[in-house]
Amino acid sequence: MLRYTLRRLAWLPIILFGVSAIAFFVLRAIPGQDPAAAIAGQGATEVQLERIRSDLGLQRPVVVQYFDWLGNLVRGDFGHEFKTASSTGATSGLPIREQFMERFPESFQIIFLGLFFSVVFGISFGILSAMHRNSPIDYFVRFFAVLASSIPEFFLLTLMIILPLYFWNYSQPVGGYVPFYDNPMHYIRLMLPPALIIGVGGSAGLMRLTRTTMLEVLLSDYVRTARAKGLRQHTVVLSHALRNAGTPIVTAVGTAFIAVFGGSIIVESVLSIQGLGQWFFISTLARDLPVVQFLTVYTAFIVVLVNLTVDLSYGFIDPRVRYS
Repeated sequence: MLRYTLRRLAWLPIILFGVSAIAFFVLRAIPGQDPAAAIAGQGATEVQLERIRSDLGLQRPVVVQYFDWLGNLVRGDFGHEFKTASSTGATSGLPIREQFMERFPESFQIIFLGLFFSVVFGISFGILSAMHRNSPIDYFVRFFAVLASSIPEFFLLTLMIILPLYFWNYSQPVGGYVPFYDNPMHYIRLMLPPALIIGVGGSAGLMRLTRTTMLEVLLSDYVRTARAKGLRQHTVVLSHALRNAGTPIVTAVGTAFIAVFGGSIIVESVLSIQGLGQWFFISTLARDLPVVQFLTVYTAFIVVLVNLTVDLSYGFIDPRVRYS
């Protein structure tokens, strides 16, 4: 297992190098506003634009710019924003590293809560549906899974804002962020609804896969033997069936995490939560290349790390799994 882990970790920098190269060159190949013009703003003279390009190194070959940026990234220098530079009149904006550290806690809490609800709803309802196959409970869970995967998250978020105001004249702010230690009740009111929405959306696939896997395991011989020995139903389901169905379920949990990770961009943008998702959305619209490049590499790193964690967890869940 150690050799397999080291081999997978050796691929990590290669994958990130490829992602960084694609992000860097594709963003510069897309037609759009010149970064120097975005920083200088309207009415800038050509002399001002040339000075900004010279200060940022935009006149050098693209390949040279890429390796300079990659070297700074490896050393922990993530660069500076473009859009804050245009608003302040400076050549370089706020440091990306500081902005990342400031916005990360809000995104982490949204993603963690969303994944928590996704796993709880997906696995529990999937097991419940498998245990009551072809019953009203099973039909309801299957209908709920299809419904949850069909309704876009931004639609539910919009309804969450409009309906309380329309029916109950509830005009309290829905979006934003308050630290838990400042006001716990206000924190729960602001964070719980969006986390539930992205959690329910991410649980749909996990729910269906858990049901299918558990149905196959519950019909196996060793489960029937366990029941014949007089074991309690919850012992048979949780200690025997769920453990043997764990490998595909863990895979689905990794997929649910990626779905929640992507859903946080929509949630933060609609509800004005100052997290990484909103930052990525705004920076993409503003063509803030350094921010988009960094967040693309960061997202790729998280996805690869989650996939590696899922693969390594197979050996702990199922002793029959051997790594070569």
